[in-house]
Amino acid sequence: MILLKLLANHHKEWVKMAYSFGAGDFAEDIVQEMYIRLNKYVDDPERILYNGEPNKLFVWVTLRNLVRKWQRGTDLVMYVDSYHEHNDYSESIDRDDDELFEDFIDRVWDCAKEMYWFDYKMFELYHTTDMSMRDIEKETTISLRTIFTTLNKAKEYVRENLYEEYQEYRKEIQG
Repeated sequence: MILLKLLANHHKEWVKMAYSFGAGDFAEDIVQEMYIRLNKYVDDPERILYNGEPNKLFVWVTLRNLVRKWQRGTDLVMYVDSYHEHNDYSESIDRDDDELFEDFIDRVWDCAKEMYWFDYKMFELYHTTDMSMRDIEKETTISLRTIFTTLNKAKEYVRENLYEEYQEYRKEIQG
């Protein structure tokens, strides 16, 4: 929580940074995604602090990578991650959008089931539990490098096979 407070003190700076990478109107969303990811994956805030302040180079790299993923249209996995992390719907969300989202997530899982069994099991384990890659490594004794490579390969498989459907989904929810 301390990390998020420190990061939030520089919020406008992060938004400008994301905007400078070409995020345009999505700069705010990408900064929010950065907060979620840093909160989820940084177990020791001291790792990204420098003299008690957020390490701007670390944030710069994180934001740049998120913007690049978004620009390539690979923000698909952000939706999958956030679905499994925050599967509670607010009343303000249109129920038609809920149904579209549920249908799309079902297509993601159907696509994932077509992968090689090991890739699918790793994808499923990572996206249906609260385990980080390091937790999976400790629990399974599979090397972190193998887990990372497998998850990247699985995500890329889903992206490649559902890219056009994902673009259609985005058009439908944007009206």
